[in-house]
This record gives sequence, C-alpha cells and structure tokens, in this order.
Amino acid sequence: MKPVAIVGGGFACGVLAMLLLEQWLARAQRVVPARAANRDADYRSEDDAQLRERVRSRLGDWVSHPGAIRVDVDNGVVRVSGQVLAKELDGLLFQITGVAGVRKVHNALDALTDPSGFGEMPKGRSPAVTY
Repeated sequence: MKPVAIVGGGFACGVLAMLLLEQWLARAQRVVPARAANRDADYRSEDDAQLRERVRSRLGDWVSHPGAIRVDVDNGVVRVSGQVLAKELDGLLFQITGVAGVRKVHNALDALTDPSGFGEMPKGRSPAVTY
C-alpha cells in the first residue's frame, strides 16, 4: 500500500472517531449545543418568557405528548424536563436547537419506550428541579 493511502485512511478514521466521540459526550452530558446560527447570534435580551412560550407552542408539532414536557428558559438556555417517547427525543432536541434565541438546550427528559407510562414517576427518581 502506498504511504499516502495509509496516512489518508488514518486521518479519515481519526475524523470519524472524533465525530462519534463528540456525539457520545454530548449525549452523556445531556446538553445539546444550539445550531451555529443561533449560538453565534447575539442574544438580544429577548424576554425568556417569550422564548419559553415559542418553544411550548411548537411542542405539539414535535411530540405526541406535549403536556408531559416542562420548558424553562434562563438567558436563552432552554431546559426541558418531564417525559417523552424515546423515539421522539432526538428529533425534539434537534427542533428546539433551531428555535431563534435558543443558545443551548439542557435535556432533563425521561425517555419512555411505552406510551402507557406517561404521568408515572420512574421508581427511585424524584421530580426534576429547575436550577
């Protein structure tokens, strides 16, 4: 094999490993960075209550049980807590990061695989606390 091909293959493997590790770490931290357009834009001192209502009003478009999700906003950082179907979690977080004014999303949601468990608190877990 040519040395150039070996180096190129090693570089490609390194890039792939870095991308996968970044996704894994973001999921482990349960924090989703906002999309670049929102993150880099100046936070225009938009009222957090308005941003909260904008996110809340769209939940019904993104998930099947929007009433099971609590939304809190502090200086453009959106914290979502409550319950969501596991199959809807990634899409929900992606959609929230695209809302104008969102700087970061903190995921404190419990992902459920069975929709019949909505409203029940998982055993050994206390309700989420907003901080």
